Amino acid sequence: MATFEILVIIASLGALFLLQQKDKNAWKKYLITAIGVLLFEYFTQALWLNKNLESWSYLYLDVNWVLTLGWTAIILVSSAFIDYTMEDLSDKKKYLMYVLAASIIGFFSESLVTALGKREYSASSQALMSGINIFGSVPLEALYYIPVFMSLVIAFKMYWELNIKKQRSKK
Repeated sequence: MATFEILVIIASLGALFLLQQKDKNAWKKYLITAIGVLLFEYFTQALWLNKNLESWSYLYLDVNWVLTLGWTAIILVSSAFIDYTMEDLSDKKKYLMYVLAASIIGFFSESLVTALGKREYSASSQALMSGINIFGSVPLEALYYIPVFMSLVIAFKMYWELNIKKQRSKK
């Protein structure tokens, strides 16, 4: 049954809808972030196994577009929260806060998908891991991996948002 996939899609699109109420360019940010997440997932797909998801939710090998939407929503909601609550921070400090907020939510989300059996780690990844789990079934190494994932995707997002702003200012 596709309950998990449908809930993730609804939550992600719901986040986009709410963000669109405050930011008319939220859909552009959503698309940029989704592309960044998808690229990162594509190039790192050998690290994990996405399992027990509906066949229609896979794009290529182990890359799952539904999980991409979930990570996209986490990043955008975290960024919007920081933007609205800490608007006086410099861009550098906001970036660090985006990464911190998205990583915290990401740890709990990773715990959820591993507990539900939707994600496991490949044998080659497990061979390099300490064997220590946190938040249930999330490997200790996620304390490094998730912030790196978030920092790269958020930097990608911020870079392309700057380009969009530049294009609008030229018009």
